[in-house]
Amino acid sequence: MLKRFTIAAAAVLLATTISHTAFAHSNLGASNPADGEVVAEPLNEITLEFEGQIEQGSFIEVTTTSGQAVEIQDITIGEGTLTGTVAEPLPNGDYSVNWSIISADGHPLEGDFSFKVDVPVTEAEEVSEEAAEASETTGTAEETTEANNQTTEAEEESSSGATILIVVLVIAILAGGIFFFKKRK
Repeated sequence: MLKRFTIAAAAVLLATTISHTAFAHSNLGASNPADGEVVAEPLNEITLEFEGQIEQGSFIEVTTTSGQAVEIQDITIGEGTLTGTVAEPLPNGDYSVNWSIISADGHPLEGDFSFKVDVPVTEAEEVSEEAAEASETTGTAEETTEANNQTTEAEEESSSGATILIVVLVIAILAGGIFFFKKRK
């Protein structure tokens, strides 16, 4: 009788262990924004909610449809949540989100979804955006010119430093040669 009880207890324990392992995966339960959603308000944060715990090392990547990466300023991993924060609200356009998590049982899981940002733009904002773009173009040209000037100055300094080093080496070799020949005589 004790032998049967022990076998039954072992079977229940084994079944319980196996079922916990099977349910330990943390599948995506919901996201904000949701897959296919059109967001009409400024968006600074993307939140993924999973059905279980997720571990450190989980991450989120956001790209535009043209493949340009959106810089994620901060990634926060909470109890079953993964949140990516961007510095500025996302501009209007289509976005893809790729995520990769490590579930509580150590298994890596990944997936993706997409959404669209379509925040109404007022006429005043359009004018200021155009002015900002024009300013960025001007600033970029000035920055490029300054960078080229700095590069030229660095090359000149490097060139003069190399010339001085060569002159010092030639003098040292000549002095060593004279010393060597005098000592031989």
